Amino acid sequence: MGTLKKLIFIGLVIYAIFYIVQSIIVISYPYQVSYPEGFILNQAHLISKGRSIYQTINEYPYVVANYPPLYCYLCAIFVKIFGVSFIPGRAITFFSVLGIAFMIYKILREYVEREHAIIGSLLFISSSYIFKNSPFMRVDMLGLFFCFLGIYLFISQKRLLLPILFFTAGLYTKQTFFAAPLAVGLSLLQGDRKRAVNYIIAICLSWGLIFLLINQLTHGEFFLHNFVYNLNTFLFKQAIKQYVWALQNHAILILFSIIYMMYSIAEKKYSLLLIYFVVSCIIAISVGKIGANMNYFFEMIALSCVLTGLSLGRLHKEMNEKVYNYFSTSAILVQLILFLHMPYLTEPSATKLRGEDVRKVCNLISKTEGNIISEDAGLLVLNNKSVLFQPFELTQLANQKIWSQAVFIHNIELKLFSLFVLSFDLNCQVDEERLTPEMVQAIKENYYLKERIGAYYLYYPKLGN
Repeated sequence: MGTLKKLIFIGLVIYAIFYIVQSIIVISYPYQVSYPEGFILNQAHLISKGRSIYQTINEYPYVVANYPPLYCYLCAIFVKIFGVSFIPGRAITFFSVLGIAFMIYKILREYVEREHAIIGSLLFISSSYIFKNSPFMRVDMLGLFFCFLGIYLFISQKRLLLPILFFTAGLYTKQTFFAAPLAVGLSLLQGDRKRAVNYIIAICLSWGLIFLLINQLTHGEFFLHNFVYNLNTFLFKQAIKQYVWALQNHAILILFSIIYMMYSIAEKKYSLLLIYFVVSCIIAISVGKIGANMNYFFEMIALSCVLTGLSLGRLHKEMNEKVYNYFSTSAILVQLILFLHMPYLTEPSATKLRGEDVRKVCNLISKTEGNIISEDAGLLVLNNKSVLFQPFELTQLANQKIWSQAVFIHNIELKLFSLFVLSFDLNCQVDEERLTPEMVQAIKENYYLKERIGAYYLYYPKLGN
């Protein structure tokens, strides 16, 4: 193995170690790191107590369950057994990422040599997007694992039953994971149309019957929470900006994916994996939705790693050995430089200093009687307080006139909340995505900033009228 190639594998292994270290840090951290974590923990807690997470938002709690229930039900099992904690949900995400990497390896081994499969697999874990967003208590990675498992089983076994089951599981983990089942359907339509029709009918029935059942049991709230309340305003400028950042960060992976695509177009062979990649790229444009972030690119990143492995295998066969080694290793080295990250230094990160601040706020919340509104829902759940309001989601619904904020604002004016825990100073810079101007005005008139602890701003009711 040449010096440059050794350097590539050392870099991939180092990033894999960084991912594991970061995962240990985050999993063992007892408090919320990412905004959605606290609300998902709250959903798991409610499910463990036998309560529905799909309730009307016309009365308290003003909380939206954005996703299908599978991930939350898995977390709820552990909450029921071990108590309220972020650890089980984050552990599910951690093992899902490892599972996706293993599926990338297994898929590539169906087509290319072991070396190229290992590179493709480790590139996924090396991605700074994966590093920065794992292993949070979020639904994305489990849903993506189900999709890749379904794809691998379809490729390796050529059967449909198990892939349909896992694709359905993916859709009931996160409703936007329809690229994999759609890609399989489009791939089948290129050949056996009768089998394709049977597959499409089967997966539609599989998803549809479960949807009708859950929607009936929740009196229509499942549809509202998962679809109507998820239709945030789309900003084309945001979509372009996020897309450009993702492409810049994964430039070499995209380059190799384009090389594979060019081979396919030249030979007029449009494989399942290419179709899946193209569909995932199209779906990723939904990152323009307000509140969307880099997690919308996870599927595209994973598939670019697969196409990179396929492209490396193809180039290895057709290029001069010396030229191939210099080109491939140099390109991957550039990609590793673009991925530059490290535990503790790359945000978001769970640090000792941050933990001390959160503990102080936790102590205050535990001693505060009455209802509390907090952007960090994890603080409330961990202290056995009710989560009554979800700032970002309800602000978006208020802006779209889907939810009336009148009662909530009136309650603020009546000072019915003992404490507001916010992530910004209302007198300086307001996060307009998390509070409407009317909410901000009501809080400023009836509450005062008593203290700031780390990143938390604590607002208490003003005395008198």
